[in-house]
Amino acid sequence: MTRLLTHILTLVIGLVCMTQVTAQNPMKFENGREVVQGSNTQGHLSTLDGYVPSMSITQDGKTAYFSKSSEQKPLYGVFSKKELVHEVYRAEKINGEWGNVTKLKVCPKYASAKHPTVSEDGTRLFFASNMRGSFGKYDIYVADINADGSLGVSKNLGPKVNTKEDELYPTIYNRTLLFFASEGRDGFGGLDLYATQVTHNRLTPSVNLGSHINSSRDDYVIQLDTEKRESYVVSNRGLNHTIEQVTISYGRQPMDGTVVAYSDENLNTALNAEISHKYTSTSFED
Repeated sequence: MTRLLTHILTLVIGLVCMTQVTAQNPMKFENGREVVQGSNTQGHLSTLDGYVPSMSITQDGKTAYFSKSSEQKPLYGVFSKKELVHEVYRAEKINGEWGNVTKLKVCPKYASAKHPTVSEDGTRLFFASNMRGSFGKYDIYVADINADGSLGVSKNLGPKVNTKEDELYPTIYNRTLLFFASEGRDGFGGLDLYATQVTHNRLTPSVNLGSHINSSRDDYVIQLDTEKRESYVVSNRGLNHTIEQVTISYGRQPMDGTVVAYSDENLNTALNAEISHKYTSTSFED
């Protein structure tokens, strides 16, 4: 399993040809609030609020997780203003329609949790939260999903993933390969995309996906298409910082024979490292 994931990630890192194409082979954007309300199921990219991630749907298509925000008055402060709080929800598909929407208690009240993503087997939920106990602003957390749909304890993934700044937009690929965006490391600018292999309670150090995938602007999420040998990156590297999808091809030789690749000794070390680093201790339990 580790060798397979290492091979997949190496293909992504070892880019030899890059093309930028907007609105071709697009990701299927499904904003949770819009889908549940039965309106626009294509989702949207917003230059005001940043990238609005899609609903994360289990492999059987029956359960979806999403986040939405609301203004709430803080617990303390008589004259305090309302603050924007993000919360995670679960929805179930019943007779072809999304319904039975439930708010999940993944963090304490008045803290925010957003960008949930569910593993392919439906047993783990990853999300970003700024709850107390985080290393910085937003950190990446994980909670086990029980057979009855209830959630276990939310656990912080620790300093191998999280920093003093924001870690956002987690997405899980092939059960254990976790992609996320971070602005707390010396990357290429703004949010950069990173990857780590995550098993039950253990993970590897995070690696930057390189200069072909990342840019000097904010890079939010990546989606792989191993059959087409392409990856799709959502980034605000467009004109005037507009958010667009970039198609990146890998594994193809350029016409002039030049090989363009991202290579780093630290990358090979990280990819071949044993998955031995534990998460941090429990951060929240209701």
